Amino acid sequence: MAPSVSPLRIFYLEDNPLIVFHIEAMIEDLGYVFAGSASSFADLVGRIETIEVDGVLVDIDLADGRTGPAAAKWLRQRGIPSIFVTGQEAIAAEYPETALATIGKPVSESELAEKLELFRLTSSTSKTI
Repeated sequence: MAPSVSPLRIFYLEDNPLIVFHIEAMIEDLGYVFAGSASSFADLVGRIETIEVDGVLVDIDLADGRTGPAAAKWLRQRGIPSIFVTGQEAIAAEYPETALATIGKPVSESELAEKLELFRLTSSTSKTI
């Protein structure tokens, strides 16, 4: 029997509520904890003290503009890993040191499962952002 591992807590920075709903369902189906979402970088910053996470999925374009890369950099500066989730992989590729990886949209459950495990490799404890 495999050792018990606590489920990762995943937050999603995405401005499209239908995509959030879809990814939330996949995260939970994979056995992870969906820790919430924000639609803008400003919203994420405003919730800094209330979100406990192991990693954040970040879209490139958010409700406050093309702020996803800045949000990922801001998270990294706080020791919180992120993964870009975007249909704009070429733009994500311009920020190779900002996020751990990029998942292209539409998101497949198998790729999401594979990439989410990167959060476990980079952090052994949840962090409050």
